Amino acid sequence: MVKKISIYMLYGLVSIFFLLPILWTISLSLKTTSEIFIFPPTFIPKDITFDNFLYVLNNTTMTTYLWNSFKLVIYTVFGTLLVAIPAAYSFSRFDFKNKSKLLFVILIFQMISPIVIGIPIYRYYSNLGLLNNYFGLSMVYIAIQIPFATFLLKGGFDAIPKELDEAAKIDGASRFQLLHKVILPVALPALASATIFISINAWSQFLLPYLLLDRTSQYPVSVGILMTQGNFQQISTHYLAAASIIALLPAIIMVFLLQKFILKALTAGAVKG
Repeated sequence: MVKKISIYMLYGLVSIFFLLPILWTISLSLKTTSEIFIFPPTFIPKDITFDNFLYVLNNTTMTTYLWNSFKLVIYTVFGTLLVAIPAAYSFSRFDFKNKSKLLFVILIFQMISPIVIGIPIYRYYSNLGLLNNYFGLSMVYIAIQIPFATFLLKGGFDAIPKELDEAAKIDGASRFQLLHKVILPVALPALASATIFISINAWSQFLLPYLLLDRTSQYPVSVGILMTQGNFQQISTHYLAAASIIALLPAIIMVFLLQKFILKALTAGAVKG
């Protein structure tokens, strides 16, 4: 009993550690300009106002930034799944030489930070003429997401009994038909979870679009918030907080609506190796 209480207390402390900055940002976004300078600062605003959100939406290009991020997310999700699904299926269903070593190599690529490849990618894209190009940027996003998506989908495919494959083969299904009509419908939780993780990671990317895009009209919301700061001719703390909350909302809504798929996918393959 004491052990369980200690574990839940630890969970609570960790949750507070991660949630406190978000809650404080929400508090700032709901405050008036005068209340921001009150000392000592108050956590709960005395006069709650939503004018900060309306000001950001009406006086900045935040909606354009949101649309740019949405487009990049769509490109990234589609491209990543196009590569990760057959890769995960191959690792799950086929036995071939150096399979475990190849999986380890993929895991190594997952550990590479965008900070490490930022400058080389910029010079390479500059020579290819791919700067200020969503296709080029989405290709980097896709390359970054493929390793994790492959591992996640492999776990989902491993949890599907191979007897389904054998039954489909007896009915005359080809490999593509087997994957398309049998495996993918059953692996929907894993696909949904992969989509969520890919979307959130693509939505939150800052360094790569900041390096590879020079036009303000092309910036995603992660970079757009920084650019928005220059639009304010006055104290902007509450406006920036409102812009940050607006940028967070799509990711929060997606996770909230599809969280059950995340749990199913993370536990898929836990019994089978």
